Amino acid sequence: MVERFYPRFKKFRGSALLKAKYWRMLNTRAPSVCRKRTGRSESVSGESSAAIIAWETLQDMIGLRQHVQGAVLRWRDLELATQYLIASVTVVLLVSAVSGMLISAVLNQSEINERTQQTALFLDGVFSTMLQDVADGGSISSQNIARIDTLMATEDFRVRFPYLEVWLPNGEIAYSNSTFLIGRKFPLPMEARHAFEGRVTSTFADLGAEEHTLRELQAGLLEVYAPVHRLGNDEIIAVVEIHETTEALEHSLTNTTLVVWSFVVVGAAAAIIVLFGIVQRGSRTIQAQRHDLAERLKASLHLRAQVGEVQEARRLSDNAALLAEKRLKLASADLHDGPSQLINFALLKAQESALAKTPTERARILNAMGTSLITALSEIRSISHGLILPDIANLSLDAIVDLAIEAHEARTGTSVIRRGEFGAAHAGLETQIALYRIVQEGLNNAFRHSQDSSVTICCDMSGQKARIELRNAISTARPRQPHELSGMGLDGLKARVEILDGTFAARRIGNEFSLEVSLDVERPDD
Repeated sequence: MVERFYPRFKKFRGSALLKAKYWRMLNTRAPSVCRKRTGRSESVSGESSAAIIAWETLQDMIGLRQHVQGAVLRWRDLELATQYLIASVTVVLLVSAVSGMLISAVLNQSEINERTQQTALFLDGVFSTMLQDVADGGSISSQNIARIDTLMATEDFRVRFPYLEVWLPNGEIAYSNSTFLIGRKFPLPMEARHAFEGRVTSTFADLGAEEHTLRELQAGLLEVYAPVHRLGNDEIIAVVEIHETTEALEHSLTNTTLVVWSFVVVGAAAAIIVLFGIVQRGSRTIQAQRHDLAERLKASLHLRAQVGEVQEARRLSDNAALLAEKRLKLASADLHDGPSQLINFALLKAQESALAKTPTERARILNAMGTSLITALSEIRSISHGLILPDIANLSLDAIVDLAIEAHEARTGTSVIRRGEFGAAHAGLETQIALYRIVQEGLNNAFRHSQDSSVTICCDMSGQKARIELRNAISTARPRQPHELSGMGLDGLKARVEILDGTFAARRIGNEFSLEVSLDVERPDD
């Protein structure tokens, strides 16, 4: 993430600095810039330039914010275990690094202090009696100097302690194995002043100190400052500064550091592995539960959809049953109101003819009875024609529409305008029946509600959909004649279309009524 983000941040920072530099140049060298536009000069002030630069810088900041938001979104998309691994490794590494450095520093300083105390005890035991000559402002006797020189000349001692100085309180060096320093005065080092206060101190040699530059000291040494007390009391009469080689100390410190860091690294790795294992197991459990919940939700939604489909199918079935019952009731009402009444009238005339007194009267009654029966038969045939479909199984969709139009024109004497065609598309018997009923019912409704206007039928194909629209002007409805069979109505048409997974729309557009239906059909090449 850092490698991907840093170059963009660098680019943004560089562009912002460049724009700031350019703005400063504009303010110092050119308060206004003049340019020509359509033959006239236009002064562009420094404020306009500043606004442009501020706007571009704001755009860069918005781009940076978008990158940050993208990084946050990618972080949220990671699994819980991965997020924990990245976060824990980062935190544990930082904590381990800080704790490792602190522990190493504390242990190393403890070891240096321990080495310093050991060296101070050694110096006090060896040099305290040899340096009592300086107690009252005197100098070290030649006999004690010879003893010190002999000790410093010892091979083992010289290898470990190559240099030795004895400091007096006034900064004078009373003794040094670098003889050119004896008797010279230098500013007391801070550690020497602490030693005169009674504290044993140590530090690594400052190669830039004057006494070290005189002896051209190159290697780093550990300087130990130990106070020398007057025998019999706690008065400090001098400070011994001895330089100890650091090879052994550095080796010991290196080993201590390696041990500390080994424990820190092993402990951090163990903590990360153990905790990551626990979090990963929990993350897997959560993922499994989420997957299970998602599957259950999916199954629940699928079941809900199936229940909805069953309920919809049941509703459509109930509607179809109600519509069939309604159609039967309408047919029964039409039979009762029309042919039944005419037949009853014929029966009455038959009874009346039996009572006729003259042949002329009987002939008149029989003529009226025959007329009534002929009218009843005609109405029965008309009602039957509306209930029974013609043979349309082998007809194309265009032929079915034409058949319904011809039947309507023959029955009502009106004209129907047809536009477009379905082509070679074909459909199942249910779709064919639905198409015939839609045209039949639509034309019947148009005839009842707009008897003085013609009906327009538009047919076309849209993919696998056969679309048909019937339009007619809206006017005063004509009263239904007794021999006219009532139709299914818009609800019946809608239910029939929905059963076939089609679309149904009936709406008023201005002064016209539109009935639009779309049904699934098949292309010849399917």
